[in-house]
Amino acid sequence: MTLARSTALVLSLAALATPALIRAALAGVCMVPDLGIGVTFTRKDASVGIARRQGDGLVRIDYEANRGAWTVVRNGVFKVSLTVKESAHEIVGASAPTYALPHSPKPWTLVDGLAWTGKVKELKEVTISDAAATFHSDKRRWEATFTCFAPREVTLSGCNLAALTVEAASKDCADIRRQRYAYFPATDLGLETRRDDATNGIVALGVPEA
Repeated sequence: MTLARSTALVLSLAALATPALIRAALAGVCMVPDLGIGVTFTRKDASVGIARRQGDGLVRIDYEANRGAWTVVRNGVFKVSLTVKESAHEIVGASAPTYALPHSPKPWTLVDGLAWTGKVKELKEVTISDAAATFHSDKRRWEATFTCFAPREVTLSGCNLAALTVEAASKDCADIRRQRYAYFPATDLGLETRRDDATNGIVALGVPEA
């Protein structure tokens, strides 16, 4: 599978002489992203999300803060589990669907030039709070490819951050879905910036309010 290698992200690029994972921009104050306390991020459409370290190498991301829909990832962009807000059943009392997404082979650490190709299995579960406590589950599989390239520095909220572009392509029968991420190695944080033809880049990083 050949992936398009367009490197355009809605981020402010900094052409600086000394490479570093994180450092203050000229005449700026750098707020170092810390997943331990949480990192907020603002996207081009003005939506605000939050990411936090969950433990065991996992990061928990809510692309719209307080929406109640979480994506748990490993190695920046590989989804481990997903909880969506909306119920998949038009039945009062149905739980929000949860998804487990094991990958085979095991995802690798993201580095420039990496190309991971494997299979993803989706396990979807919904519980309906009726008299019988009905349990519903579905399974499906698809092929996926993740490609890392374009190492560079980007300037966000006073910090110059090392970043990689990660493009993902998933093929389920005849349906091909494409996503693009900005991955920041210093924090092991990967954020989606494009899904199919819709671009929604990262324009700011911050710290959650106390």
